[in-house]
Amino acid sequence: MPDMGKKLSKEAKILQIFNLEFPSYIEELKIGDYLFKRVENYKEAFGGMMCLVKSSGSEFDTQIKTGSHQITATVEMPRKEKKCVLPFGNKKATQLDDVLFLLTIFTDRNVFKKDWENGAVISDHRMHQYGGQLRCSVQYESRWKHIATGRLKTEEEMKGIPIFDYNQIDIGFESTLNKILDLISSKKWQDSYEGGYFLFLFRAATQRQMIETSFISCWTIWEHIFAIKNRNWLDDEGIKQISGDKKISFILNEYFLKKIDVVAKKSIKEMYRTRSRLVHFGKKTEQIDIKEMEMFIRLTEQLIARILGLSPSNIFNSFERLDSFLKGCKK
Repeated sequence: MPDMGKKLSKEAKILQIFNLEFPSYIEELKIGDYLFKRVENYKEAFGGMMCLVKSSGSEFDTQIKTGSHQITATVEMPRKEKKCVLPFGNKKATQLDDVLFLLTIFTDRNVFKKDWENGAVISDHRMHQYGGQLRCSVQYESRWKHIATGRLKTEEEMKGIPIFDYNQIDIGFESTLNKILDLISSKKWQDSYEGGYFLFLFRAATQRQMIETSFISCWTIWEHIFAIKNRNWLDDEGIKQISGDKKISFILNEYFLKKIDVVAKKSIKEMYRTRSRLVHFGKKTEQIDIKEMEMFIRLTEQLIARILGLSPSNIFNSFERLDSFLKGCKK
């Protein structure tokens, strides 16, 4: 965690950031080479973003509202920026683009910089439809922040100290995103996942849209990862000739450690027929219902968490739903 009283360098270039939601009582985030700080009117800006639940008891109460894009943060730029590691296809992209991308998939909002003078914002301001289990896979790390001074104490240091002057905060978000940034920047990960282009497909799958389009995007991710993991013995033609259900079975075995028996193969083939029906005719089959399509999307969230080095959250009971599905149980 950066020092709460850290002052920005006079020479530093500052950009405004849209839609970054900070963890409660966290005023700064140092991710990669970039320091993000809340804007002075952060409470008002936070309240102006879309919210889907009414809540109280956290730093700010929330109300259900449609909301809009809000500038919630500034970012201090380093004197010399590193190149991006994700395949944006833009020679001018920097590490900041990597960081904003990670903030987007881990906060369920489209987070982006304001680097133009005039023009319309075309990004969707709405909270994402999916991605919740990835967000909940962030490692929790507790600290106690003094309300007046901002100084932090660990759980051990707080023993015997009254908590009335402190807020309990979670610094795990910053720590986790830095670990992920280091991971995807490593040569080993880049070579293993061919630059991580499938992460862009995942971002597209989480946006608000028909469940059918999210399902197809997720299916594409699984087939893409199958191809990456089997290029050492299959060429492009060989990969194309392997049926989709076998590719899904491979991912379930490789990343979820599932043994695929005869019953499981039958269930996966039914889901494969759903994929084929959607691609060729635009409608799902009657054998697969919306809940099973949603299960597959949620499993994709957990798959991405594993690939990013996290222990995936199971907040939507995806593991249990997968086990039932593979056993041929319909719920």
